[in-house]
Amino acid sequence: MFRAHRLIITLLVAATTTSLTAADVFTSEVRRDLSDAKSLAASPLHWHRAEWIRFGEGTAAVLALYAADKSLYNDVQRNRSSFTNNFAKDITPFGGHRAIELSVLMIAGGALAHQTETRDAGRDSLEAELWAAGVVTPILKRAFGRARPSQDEGARSFHSLTSSSSHYESFPSGHATNVFAFATAVAGHYDNWVVPTIVYTIASGVAFSRVNDRAHFPSDVLAGALIGRAVAKGIIARHQHSHVAWSLSPGVIADRPALVVHLSTH
Repeated sequence: MFRAHRLIITLLVAATTTSLTAADVFTSEVRRDLSDAKSLAASPLHWHRAEWIRFGEGTAAVLALYAADKSLYNDVQRNRSSFTNNFAKDITPFGGHRAIELSVLMIAGGALAHQTETRDAGRDSLEAELWAAGVVTPILKRAFGRARPSQDEGARSFHSLTSSSSHYESFPSGHATNVFAFATAVAGHYDNWVVPTIVYTIASGVAFSRVNDRAHFPSDVLAGALIGRAVAKGIIARHQHSHVAWSLSPGVIADRPALVVHLSTH
């Protein structure tokens, strides 16, 4: 690994239609993300019948699972073992920092290798994770204030807007939100069955682990999964017709190794 004093990472932008600086690249990304957030927040105002039907189906599924939360949760706990505990320990990080790290690696790796599909999968998954698990789900957690199973208050204990303790942030699951945002965004960029199978298997494993570890009830993880999927789908849809592309390549600037960002707009 290069030491910090031996490597200066310089952002040098070359545009096909405009002359941009590194600050322009950063500003462009921020503006895109904010525009996406505004569009996602206002999207229900423009939903058609099909969208409302899907929303109703998702809500109904969560409510149905909520009604069976206690029995399903007890079933998982009765079958809990050292194997499920070890499995949960290994896979749970994919619902947190590991998913974000994978997104960043896909962005960097895809840009360096000039693989647009990989780079864009990373960009969309990272943005979906930030908005879904970083904004939407935390707001809902505070609004509902559901007690986690580990509190032993039962499946119907809510402390809406009255507690800031993480013990009352069971609904929806942040880990399920994050990992399904990642999985949906990545899967949306690949036409084969291999990548979607891998990422959705990991996501399902994380969802199970949260119930196994007494962190969530089944309806919590389903709600989180639906939120992550919905946000990722919305972001992918908005970026399908994007006309901004960039890539990374090694270079030398001022006699020092650097990463060069090539930005093209058309």
